Amino acid sequence: MGKAVTRWTDHEFAGLDLGDSRLNKRAKILMERFAANPQASIPAACEGWSETVAAYRFLSN
Repeated sequence: MGKAVTRWTDHEFAGLDLGDSRLNKRAKILMERFAANPQASIPAACEGWSETVAAYRFLSN
């Protein structure tokens, strides 16, 4: 049980460098959300209003 769970985005985006670790983390979260429900709108894919606002802020960056 001592083994940490690795998210698939950590492997797929291992070389991601957007210039800020917060942007890298947000990109991975968004990819997980969009992959889980590809047909969903951004608000439907996100978990709550704050994550939706963060997604739009990320996309406008």
